[in-house]
Amino acid sequence: MEVSNADRVVFPEISRTKGDVVRYVEKMAVRLFPHVEGRLLSIKRYPKGLAAPGFFQKNVPAHYPASVERVSVPRSREATRRHPKGKAGETPSDVTVYPVIRDPSDLAFLANQNAIELHVPTSRASSPMRPDRIVLDLDPPAGEVLRVKRAAVLVHDAVRRFGLDGVPVATGSKGFHVVCPIEPNVDGDVLATTLQKLGALLEAEHPDELTNAFRIAERQRRVFVDWLRNRALATVIAPFSLRARPRASVAVPLSWTEVDGVGPDAFTLDDVDALVAREDPLLEAMKAPRDARHFVEAVDAAFAASGLVLAPFDRFRSR
Repeated sequence: MEVSNADRVVFPEISRTKGDVVRYVEKMAVRLFPHVEGRLLSIKRYPKGLAAPGFFQKNVPAHYPASVERVSVPRSREATRRHPKGKAGETPSDVTVYPVIRDPSDLAFLANQNAIELHVPTSRASSPMRPDRIVLDLDPPAGEVLRVKRAAVLVHDAVRRFGLDGVPVATGSKGFHVVCPIEPNVDGDVLATTLQKLGALLEAEHPDELTNAFRIAERQRRVFVDWLRNRALATVIAPFSLRARPRASVAVPLSWTEVDGVGPDAFTLDDVDALVAREDPLLEAMKAPRDARHFVEAVDAAFAASGLVLAPFDRFRSR
C-alpha cells in the first residue's frame, strides 16, 4: 500500500520510520491476524512517533474502510442492562463502537494510521462478556528478569494443577503473560474473581516471590500476578504487536523451553523475518481450549479450603 509520510521517524532511538512499521505489519500479518481477528480492538496511535505522546483509540473513525467491522458494545454492566443488545440508539456515553478486523490487509491500513500497539480483550466480539482465554500478567519489579521468569513457571504449574494449560508470552515490555485458552462458558467478571483467588493462593504458597497486592508499595521485590486483565472489556497487548518502546520490541508467544533464555523484550521490529518463520505455540494451544467451568470450581474449592479471605477491591482506591 502507499504509505503516507513514510520517512517520518517513529522510533528515534533506532532510526526506524513509519514505512518500516508498515512493512513490519504487512510481513507479520500472517502471525498477528489470528490473535486480533474477530476481537474488539483498542489501538494506541503515535501520529508524531515516539517523540510525542500517543493516545488510545477505541471508537472507529468515520474514514475507516467498510472492511473494518463496527461493533457497538455497552461500556459497563449498567449500560449492558439498559441496552443488552448493543444496538443503535444508545447514547454515546453508554456505548463504544469498536473496530473489528476481518481482513488481514486492514492491519497495514491501521499501521498507516499511525497505530503502533494493538490491544485486545480476552473475549471475542461475538461474545464480549465470555472470555475464550485467560491472561495472567506477571509484573515484576524493575530489572528483575530472572524473578519474573521464575514467576512464569510457578504460575504455569498452578494453572495446570487446576486443569488448564498455559503458553508464555514475552510481552515486549518488562514481564511475561501466561495465556490459557479456554472454552467461553464462564462470565468474565466471575472468571476475574476466581483469578484474584488464584493470585491469593499463589501468594500464600510463594510469599517471597509472588504477590496479589495491587499497590506497588506493598509488593516489595515480588512479582505481581495481575488478574485484572480478565475483567470484562479489559485488554492486553496482542501477540506479535509492536510495542511503543524505544527499541520497537514485539510481544511474542514462546515455548516453555525458551523462557530461561529469552527476555521479555528480546524480539524487535528488526526480527520480523525470524518471527514470521517461527511456530506459534499459542495459536496451536487455541485449537484445544480447556473447560473454564472446571477451572473455576477447582480454584474456588481450593480457596475455600485455604481459609484465605479476599479484601474488597477498588482499583481507584487501592493505589
